[in-house]
Amino acid sequence: MQVTDRHLEQYRDEGYCLVEGLIPADLMADVWRRVEEVVAALPAWAERHFQVLDPERYTAAAGGAIPAGIQRPATQEEVFRAVAEHANLAEAMARLLGGPVRLFTDQVGVKYGAIVEEQGGRSYFHQDSFYWHIDPALGCNCWIPMMDVAADAIALAVMPGSQRGWQLIEHESYYDNPPMGHVKDGEGFVPFKRHRVPLAEVDYAEEVLVPMRAGDGLFFTNYTWHRSEPNRTGESMGFYAIAYQVEGAKG
Repeated sequence: MQVTDRHLEQYRDEGYCLVEGLIPADLMADVWRRVEEVVAALPAWAERHFQVLDPERYTAAAGGAIPAGIQRPATQEEVFRAVAEHANLAEAMARLLGGPVRLFTDQVGVKYGAIVEEQGGRSYFHQDSFYWHIDPALGCNCWIPMMDVAADAIALAVMPGSQRGWQLIEHESYYDNPPMGHVKDGEGFVPFKRHRVPLAEVDYAEEVLVPMRAGDGLFFTNYTWHRSEPNRTGESMGFYAIAYQVEGAKG
């Protein structure tokens, strides 16, 4: 049993828990190798699978847009399904959510070491249910790094207890720097806005930064505030974010 009573208590009280060694490191290495191939030359998947950086600023070595987000890769290739549907992950989700579960969505993120903008690939505090509108306690997200992560190396920070009361904070909208978006036929690059808890409402003294090793799983509720660190390593880094829902839940 990877999710112990202590994990369950922390998840329910603080809105998150860390399960070490959730996914074998060799599986995460397989995913990262495939991600590097995808980044070098986008496969013939539908355009909706790729959230790309502004090609006026960053392109692949062979030319063309490079993805910072790869949406629903488990629907396309077995190497991703092997992680998104891994028995350890599914069993952990069932224990945390208290019953049968199903995969809701999955996303690979790439944070490039070559990015020069100050944001550096970081994300800001947000709640996933502001995007997904999933009812309280019916969904859970797991963030799994593909290599070791820490401060200035894409690790997540969480705000303990921010899920209590199951309240969604009104988020403010912003564009990433560099912007992410989609390349659409006839329109070129179209950036999209992200959403975050208003910066003025964040007390960073209360956050917990969570260093992790490849294959560890950080579980958190869809209402838990979380953000990511920038990438200051000079090397590209990746993560896999996988969300499950209680079986039969809407969203």
